[in-house]
Amino acid sequence: MQKELMTPAAILLGSLFIAAGLYLGLQRPPPPPALPSASVEASTAHSGALPALADAPAPSLPAPHPASAGASPLTSELYKRVEGDAAKELEARRSLFVKQCWEPSLRKNPAPARARYIFNMTFDASGNEIARGISEVRGMDRPDAAQCLRMMPLGLVVPPPGNRVSVEVEMTLP
Repeated sequence: MQKELMTPAAILLGSLFIAAGLYLGLQRPPPPPALPSASVEASTAHSGALPALADAPAPSLPAPHPASAGASPLTSELYKRVEGDAAKELEARRSLFVKQCWEPSLRKNPAPARARYIFNMTFDASGNEIARGISEVRGMDRPDAAQCLRMMPLGLVVPPPGNRVSVEVEMTLP
């Protein structure tokens, strides 16, 4: 075959394969309707629509609890104790946060005059901080100061809780 005819022949052959695939794919009967999945039921619960199956009982979703990923359940007393201890540790580091993160940010831009951050911290059974995330509160945010806070090394220590515990502590700077 000549070189000039190879490209049109390849296009024609490819088109035939695509056409055959579409024809054979469209010849199958549609699948039977499936029962709604849990994600569909959850999305309809949030939108306020009723599920299509009136006879089926509504799935019970566990209530969110500020719990740990450990094996034993976390009591609210333990959570409150660790949350309070973590807040004290953060407060003890306030001057460091202001000096290293807040003041350089304030020199760049004077607004906003205050910023609120939510520290999500996880402590192991011996009380050592093993994870930290910092969220900014919209309208009171300074992204450069928040990024500086995120870059600070882990190191908070609370009295040993005996389980892995995750807590949220809110802090406003300066």
